[in-house]
Amino acid sequence: MKNASLILNIILLLAVGYLFVDHFSGSAKAEPAVSEAAFGPSGPLNIVYVNIDTLLTKYDYFRQKQEALAQREQKAGADLQARRQTLEKEIAEAQRKAQSGLMAPKDIQQMEQQLSLKQQQFVQEQQMLRQELMAESQALQAEIQQKIDERLAELRDERGYDYVLSYGPGTGVLMVNDSLNITSLVIEQLNAKEEVTGEE
Repeated sequence: MKNASLILNIILLLAVGYLFVDHFSGSAKAEPAVSEAAFGPSGPLNIVYVNIDTLLTKYDYFRQKQEALAQREQKAGADLQARRQTLEKEIAEAQRKAQSGLMAPKDIQQMEQQLSLKQQQFVQEQQMLRQELMAESQALQAEIQQKIDERLAELRDERGYDYVLSYGPGTGVLMVNDSLNITSLVIEQLNAKEEVTGEE
């Protein structure tokens, strides 16, 4: 009986010791780690997001610039198409003359060289125009990105945002809380800024 009581006391002593060590070592270390991970030095992080597709659709300055660029591309495409048709007619007419037997071989060769030169010039101008339009598109994207970044930096400083995420198709953010959406605010301020500065 004394042995059973002694064994029971040892088991109880070990259990109390385990609980004591667990309470003052394990839990004390776990709590600060969770607290630091969930909160910054002064509290929870201030995170918001912008739906970039909506922003670009409703940003007046971007829309105007994009429409102007699209019109220029369309006009350039129509001009190139007209020039291509004219060149094709010249080639067809030259082939008809050459096949009719009314031209000397020397004249045919000279005409072929002229038409070949015209074709090369047309292709070069087409490539140059394509590169020019691509450069304009890239410059517009860079300008718009800079304007958005500047406005977001101002909002971050004014409102104390820690993170401004981009949300939309293709972004790494899979799900959001709609209450964190500041897209309308950013659009409103971007459009207002363009009206004040009078930029086109």
